[in-house]
Order: sequence, then C-alpha cells, then structure tokens
Amino acid sequence: MKYKRDFEVEVKRTNRRKTATLKIHEGIVQVIVPQKLSQQVIDDLIQKKTDWIRKKLIIQQSVPTYKPKEFVSGGFFSYLGRNYRLKVLTGDRQQAKLKHGYLEVTVKPNQKSDQSLIRKLLQNWYITHAAEKLEQKTEKYAQEIGVRPSRIKVKEFKSRWGSCSSSGEIIYNWKIIMSPGPIVDYVVVHELCHLVHQDHSKQYWHKVRSIIPDYQSKRDWLKVNSSLLEW
Repeated sequence: MKYKRDFEVEVKRTNRRKTATLKIHEGIVQVIVPQKLSQQVIDDLIQKKTDWIRKKLIIQQSVPTYKPKEFVSGGFFSYLGRNYRLKVLTGDRQQAKLKHGYLEVTVKPNQKSDQSLIRKLLQNWYITHAAEKLEQKTEKYAQEIGVRPSRIKVKEFKSRWGSCSSSGEIIYNWKIIMSPGPIVDYVVVHELCHLVHQDHSKQYWHKVRSIIPDYQSKRDWLKVNSSLLEW
C-alpha cells in the first residue's frame, strides 16, 4: 500500500513480526508491521513519526554521491579532515608518507600504473597513523571518563566506526581517521562510554554528552559524509 504524502510510504505486512518497525531506504519510507495490525494504528504511527521521517529524508538527500577513488597522481585523499593531493613517485623503495602537503607514494618505475599496489601502500600508511592517533585520543579520553580499555585495535569495518566488547576491547575502523579531529574524538568517546554503559540507554547518551556536548552534530556529520570516507 502506498500513501500520497510529501514522501512515499510502503507498508509491508508479515507474520514474522510482533511489533511495527519503520525505516528509510533510498528515499522511501518502509513500514513493516504484523499481519493483523489495523490500518488506523499504522496511520497513527506514520503521523507520529512524520517529523522524524522528514528529518531523515533531508539527511539522506544531502548525502554526497559516492565516487570510486582513483589511485593516481592528482587525486585527493583526506586525513583528519584535510584534503591532501596524491603524488605517485618512482624509486627503489616502496613507501607512503605525508610530505610537504602531499601524500607521496613511491613505487618502482614499472609499477607506477598499478593502482592496487598504490592503494595498498596508501592504506597501510593510513592504518599505521590511525592506530597511533586513535591510541593517543583513547588514552586522553579514558582518563577523563575514568575507564581503561583492555586492548585497542584498528581494522576495517563495512558498516560501523568502532566496537567495544564486554571484555573491554575497543576496535576502531581505520577509515575514521580521514574525518575531522572532532569527529574522531566523538567516535573514541562513543566507544569508551560503552565501558560504563554497555547499551545505548539514556544514561549512556548522558555520559557521552558530558564529554562531547554537541555529540548529535557529530553523529549527523557521519550520517551525511560517511560516503566521503570510502574508497
């Protein structure tokens, strides 16, 4: 069933659900409800969530179009919120470094067009620096919050910026290091606060707010700009 509003709504009934859920996918509001839920209850739910729906649609519409990266000289890559131009050089030693405002990647003369190799070298550089910066920030905020993670790791996630296990291990997505410093700070605080509250309760968000008062703007930034942190 589709509704004529200023946004499109699709309702899907299923016997596999006991409660109603609402999500937005590619600009369409999807409402998944129990098979026998009355139409009036569905209408009331949509009406109640109208402001939330419009806000989420605006965020989705403002998301920049994802463009695959090209690992060639002249391309731009972000580090802590600042864009650096890639410069591919040739030499005897394969390496990547930040020098004089450029991200320089050195490969052998016959490898200059090997984008997969250039990507690998550049990614290794990011991972190394992400581990260093994230450890520094974690130590700083851990003292402020009064917690101590059992271990800090950096890896690549497909759909999250970090995780915190019940054993106190914190794992960060290395790609977060491409975002501005305050965004990185928020992700660090977000995970550290799970050492106090292992959920997303009101108490948890109160703790996050006590360290990052404007944390909501950081969350919104990630929702809008996450595609810019992808390769």
